[in-house]
Amino acid sequence: SKGFLGLVFLIQLKMYQESTSVVEDYKSKSGALEDDGIGSYELQKWWWFATAMMATTGRKMISDNTSWSMDQMNLITFGMSSISLLWAVIQLAMIDSPSAEAIYRSYLGKVASCHFSLLFLVGQSSFWIKTASEYGLAWILFPALLVIVNDTMAYVFGVLVGKHKLIPRLSPKKTVEGFVGAGLSTMAVAAPLARKMIGGGDGGGVSNLGRHAVILALYVSFVSPFGGFLASATKRAHGAKDFGNFIPGHGGAVDRFDCQVVTAPFVYLYLKKFLSSE
Repeated sequence: SKGFLGLVFLIQLKMYQESTSVVEDYKSKSGALEDDGIGSYELQKWWWFATAMMATTGRKMISDNTSWSMDQMNLITFGMSSISLLWAVIQLAMIDSPSAEAIYRSYLGKVASCHFSLLFLVGQSSFWIKTASEYGLAWILFPALLVIVNDTMAYVFGVLVGKHKLIPRLSPKKTVEGFVGAGLSTMAVAAPLARKMIGGGDGGGVSNLGRHAVILALYVSFVSPFGGFLASATKRAHGAKDFGNFIPGHGGAVDRFDCQVVTAPFVYLYLKKFLSSE
């Protein structure tokens, strides 16, 4: 629906803004050299986002509301990407300063952070749209709830029995006991939760639903948390407590969706391979 597409777009927009701002704010506070000769960086930053949107969420919005063909959208996306390349190189070539190399490093560091954000956050989260359109919204909500269960139980087990740090350099509060306990808890609730959310909903009549639910729970428990660990490493590297205050008391959009975006492509690809064949 248009409402779901709009929600995904807003989440992607906010995650991109937060993740790139963390890097930019750190450079500013640390006294790093400003990009004096590249005043159009802010405009380029959002041009890159618009280009990514043309390849993901925006493509769905356009196809639903216009008569544009896929070939037309592919050509526009490629054209925007080509303009990005020309724009960046010409800007670098126009710098005439004794500290040009330092300006290059500063600018290219920001470029790398923007494109990593587009790949990791926007690219992966765009799979929500494909999953919802092909398999129904229930297959978005069910994995999302598994992530919430896993995150909650990791905290509970960590507080109650946590003694051994899992990755202390990146996430000091995470424990081995919390990680394992959360994984077991998530797998335990996966099948009954799936039967309640999907069995009588959009995915009604799915065979082997319990098995599919447990496999998704395994991924959510032992792979998805690493999205959170990477987010923690990013914050620690740039001296930030949270990515933002988008959700009062809970940080920014990245803080809430770091594990969700890692889950999104797996859910779609798994359903495409196994659910479509049944």
